[in-house]
Amino acid sequence: MPIVFDNRYARKFPEITTSQPIKPDGKANLLWLNEPLWAELSAGDKPPAKLADWLGGLEPWPGVEPVAQKYAGHQFGHFNPYLGDGRGLLLGQVVVGEKLQDIHVKGAGPTPYSRGADGRAVLRSSVRELLASEAFYALGVPTTRALALVSTEGKIQRERLEPGAILARTAATHVRFGHFEHCFHRNLEDTMKRLWQDTIETVWPQLADTSVAEGFAQVVKNTAEMIAGWQAYGFIHGVMNTDNMSIAGETFDFGPYAFLDNYEPEKIFNHTDAGGRYGFFQQPGIGLWNLKRLAQALSPMVEPDELQSALDNYETQLRQAYLNLMTKRLGLSAVSDEQKMALIGGWLSLLEVNNADYQLSFRDLIDSLESGAPKGLLKQSGESWWQEYQSAINGYTDIDVMKQVNPWVIVRTHHAQRVIEAAEAGDNSLLEEYTQALVNPFDDALSDSVWARPPKPNEQVSQLSCSS
Repeated sequence: MPIVFDNRYARKFPEITTSQPIKPDGKANLLWLNEPLWAELSAGDKPPAKLADWLGGLEPWPGVEPVAQKYAGHQFGHFNPYLGDGRGLLLGQVVVGEKLQDIHVKGAGPTPYSRGADGRAVLRSSVRELLASEAFYALGVPTTRALALVSTEGKIQRERLEPGAILARTAATHVRFGHFEHCFHRNLEDTMKRLWQDTIETVWPQLADTSVAEGFAQVVKNTAEMIAGWQAYGFIHGVMNTDNMSIAGETFDFGPYAFLDNYEPEKIFNHTDAGGRYGFFQQPGIGLWNLKRLAQALSPMVEPDELQSALDNYETQLRQAYLNLMTKRLGLSAVSDEQKMALIGGWLSLLEVNNADYQLSFRDLIDSLESGAPKGLLKQSGESWWQEYQSAINGYTDIDVMKQVNPWVIVRTHHAQRVIEAAEAGDNSLLEEYTQALVNPFDDALSDSVWARPPKPNEQVSQLSCSS
């Protein structure tokens, strides 16, 4: 059967939404479709021939009631009350099993919350979000998903004139920390209570009858686990404003993000983040800071003291989730937690001092274990750490587990740029090829693939634009 929408969010919250259709920007062409995800959402139905026209706003999508959402947020530490879906529309919810999934489009044209902007998305940023979300899904890190990408005939002015696009994505919810900040600062207490209850029931139905404090504890836990995944896989979000934080703890709103090539923990890619607020090492602390802003916003519904215990658990939860992931990546299941932290710290220091590739160095470790002798970086500069590691694991290896969590292929900025340039020239083959590699990142057949290769010195990117 075709995708059937349940537009309950639009019905329940007219006071924080504005109904409007997708505004066309010329002819729309379907460039990419996530067929497995479409099958999941539609119970196996084939995508309709008119999908590009529906996503491009050329024809109304049957059953869809698009809305732009109003919210606020702290941007680079400063509160901004004037935020909202400035170029996006929530199409509605889809029932999948016993849960709901949002379908949302980015690049749908100006809304009342565009703040004078054009409301469009460019192909460049749309491709980048598509790649990152599908890569994270394959890695097991909570994320929104890319559903479909269409090009438009629009030419969008950013740093240069760029081709336009519309990206459809799915999420457990598109409710952000900033939604509750808006309600708090506008004294919309009734809306806040209803929105909180609805969001909890949507994302965690088993918590429907629990207190606000218990629901908040779940938000804290999921946020901690998400950021632990970022840190374990060397991901820099770039713009961790509270309006870019999902209540569900899914990686959200990919902008000037990057995965580390060489391990440079102080690296900052967002050219507008001159102070380094959202650098790689800062992300765990910013996550807690953002959660404190959410706790403040929820204060009309619950005493702040009731939320503090959840906040107090954040660092422990993040540390444990990170330790669990790094235990798998380094094959440390037989090692005590104290030894694990020492070995992880030594490993990261080794990578940093040698400016080593963050992803492929883990594969060098696997090669070393399989051969019984240090390879690559370990042979060149890491024999001391290798000896300490060998002593700690005491002959027990987790090679099979390590191969399941250490990717050959990750989103690398230079590969993404190559895909973008091809797509802008009308060639979508590289987009399909790279995406297929990203959704199968642990496949040994990809070890010699071009997509596994790190950048040459002249291919390295030092800064990325926020414009999208």
